Amino acid sequence: MNRSDKAPPLISPTRAPHVHLTPKEREALHWSMLGKTAWETSRIQDCSEAAINFHLCNIRRKFGVCNMRAAVVKAIEQGVVQLD
Repeated sequence: MNRSDKAPPLISPTRAPHVHLTPKEREALHWSMLGKTAWETSRIQDCSEAAINFHLCNIRRKFGVCNMRAAVVKAIEQGVVQLD
């Protein structure tokens, strides 16, 4: 088998697989992108700070990162969110 017979990779090395976020996770990510804290976001969304931290934790897990700044960068790179 020569090089031209190889199948292309399933995932492009420059594009990570698309991450699926729930509507609540998208909303929490939106406010995080704007610099809001979990407490501020909880006041805006009229829910508990623990609920927001739960969503933010899920976002970090889904993107495979350990902080929200990295999650926002990954979300932008993957087209999950748009900069307006």
